[in-house]
Amino acid sequence: MKHLTTIGLTTLLAACQGTQSDSWFPLVEGSAQVYEVKLTSEEAPPVDEWTLRVEGPRTLDDQRVMVRHHSAGVGYFLKTDETGVKRVATQMDIDREPTPDKEPVWVLKSPYVVGTEWTTPTVPYLILRRNEHPRELRYSHKALMYWRIEAVDDSVTTPTGTHQPCLRVVGRANLNLFTDPVNGFTDVPLTSREWYCKGKGLVKFEREEKVPQGFLVGGSLEAQWVR
Repeated sequence: MKHLTTIGLTTLLAACQGTQSDSWFPLVEGSAQVYEVKLTSEEAPPVDEWTLRVEGPRTLDDQRVMVRHHSAGVGYFLKTDETGVKRVATQMDIDREPTPDKEPVWVLKSPYVVGTEWTTPTVPYLILRRNEHPRELRYSHKALMYWRIEAVDDSVTTPTGTHQPCLRVVGRANLNLFTDPVNGFTDVPLTSREWYCKGKGLVKFEREEKVPQGFLVGGSLEAQWVR
């Protein structure tokens, strides 16, 4: 579960120097954000914490990038320009070199207005097989997630305070899964919600992967900025 923010987490990210007080997702070298993570599921583990720390700037294929390093042991190489924020590579702590993405993966796409849309690949992170191995579906199932900026002036309250204005970005995908002998194959919705607040970045993230009772176990996750 600790790799979920690569999603979206997912995946989650952007780059520049200075205070970036006008940026929806500022990345300042040496800064860090800690998120409290709660999973609601039949098999929910204890509350977890993720720390994401900014490193860089670096040069990758003649591009200036920043790296957002996840405490689970992976770094995300991010490029920001007038078109938005894109992930261009990832690097596990055990890897000597980053692995470039075949195509840049959008994190946030401009213009930052209601109605801006984009797509990214995704996998199920919370759905598990109840009685089969491997239990995880993320190694065998993929989907295309459709993202949309749904608000530009949201207000979000976390343990770090009340933040506004915030972008509310929602992603939706469907997986056709065999859930049980009665229902057979069912379209299972995957839903992500992210809040990016001006000058603060990502302050809250939600993921829902709920399935009918049967062969599979689903759940939901909430991560919020706590310090």
